[in-house]
Amino acid sequence: MIKKSKILIPVLVIVGLAVASTLYIYRGILRPLRIKHIELVKLPSNRLRFQVNVQTTRNCDAVLSYWKIGTKDTFYTKLSTGSNNHKLFITATEGRTRYRFKVQAAANGNVVDSKIYPLTTQPIYQATPYFTFEQVDSTLKPELKNKYFLTQILTEPGSMVIIDNKGEIVWYEPFKRGVKVSHWTKDKTILAIVGPEKIPSSGGNEIIEIGLDGKVITHLKKGRGDMDKLVHHEVRKDTDGNIYSLTFTQKVFDLSSVKGKQQDTVKGDGLVLFSKTGKKLWEWSVLDHLDPLADPEILKHKKDWVHGNAAFRLPDGNFLMSFRDLNQIWKIDFKTGQVLWKFGEKGDLKVNPLEYFHAQHYIHPVQNGNYMLLDNGDKTHISRAMIFKLDEVKKEAKALNIVTLPPEYYTTAKGSAALFGDKKDKVLFCLTDPRSFLITDMKGKILWRIQVGGDPYRLEEIDDFLYPKPTFK
Repeated sequence: MIKKSKILIPVLVIVGLAVASTLYIYRGILRPLRIKHIELVKLPSNRLRFQVNVQTTRNCDAVLSYWKIGTKDTFYTKLSTGSNNHKLFITATEGRTRYRFKVQAAANGNVVDSKIYPLTTQPIYQATPYFTFEQVDSTLKPELKNKYFLTQILTEPGSMVIIDNKGEIVWYEPFKRGVKVSHWTKDKTILAIVGPEKIPSSGGNEIIEIGLDGKVITHLKKGRGDMDKLVHHEVRKDTDGNIYSLTFTQKVFDLSSVKGKQQDTVKGDGLVLFSKTGKKLWEWSVLDHLDPLADPEILKHKKDWVHGNAAFRLPDGNFLMSFRDLNQIWKIDFKTGQVLWKFGEKGDLKVNPLEYFHAQHYIHPVQNGNYMLLDNGDKTHISRAMIFKLDEVKKEAKALNIVTLPPEYYTTAKGSAALFGDKKDKVLFCLTDPRSFLITDMKGKILWRIQVGGDPYRLEEIDDFLYPKPTFK
């Protein structure tokens, strides 16, 4: 008969090993939460962005809070979760400014704070212009709090730039090439067309999406994968996260009847839609929908015919596209590629001639199904923001609002105009030729003005640039 002691010994060994293994696995959970190490990393490529490495004694959530010396406003990094090694990025600072920061770590309702550390930023020197804060109306100040604006530098070297409401640069990303246009996405990223200056019409050979931490999220390049054309003027995401842009297209026509060649190349514009991974999903060309012989000056225009300069994908999946030289906006059916209507001078929709726009930019939808654009005013030399109500059944268009700027703010090309404010009752302008950013009321009174030391293409309002104060569970 086997003795009980001989059975118990191996059982006790197994139980002991199980307990030891359990304690080993859960030692991090049982260990008190402490912040073991904090390392501030100054990134040589960017003087306003800092990486802070944080080590803790156990898995937890961590965030860094920071503030300017002498102020009460506190900024936060993105919350890092579920780790004992955290990389936190400070992404909203001003140059030549003294800050203080601390780290908070939290697990299971237990929150611990680090010591407070100093941080001093250096002056910026890479590819950034100067912005001069000129004026602000006292009535606008409450609405400007925590408002930030995205713009870009088209020349080489170029940059994406975010400024605060006083024109202070708080974030930037430099490039050796020009940043031709930029767009703030719902994913808290910046999407841009990048390319050398020699590519005309705000064009580039790359589409780059970058996070506030400087990490490249998407990078499409002509000649690589499905990107077989240069892009220009516009880059955005649709509601599914796909990326669309304008392209340069070309097609051979017989222009011998107007003293051209029998095999003559006409260059125009198109649209392209890429998936998140860069697969081409759809493309369209204006050259399939116009007859070049209908243009009496086609030989003069054939190298840049009709000049597309803006696009927007609507909630129904169809596209708006702006053609500067036609003084028209088109709506394009995504499924069939057919042009549903042409709005503007000599278009399909009935419009009061006093409401014609010329060399327009930045077509986009606004509330109540209306459309807004910047009328550059090529014929009048007066630039205006215009909001239209379109009746697609009756084929009519009517201007609901026209915000006219003084003659000194006329811009021949580029630029943007968008609604601004809590009630969307003001207009945010980017005016390239006068190098000005403006906010006006709906009567055109200037409430805010910043002068720019460069030629900006667009200006976008950002109301979610800052990370919110986290709530620890």
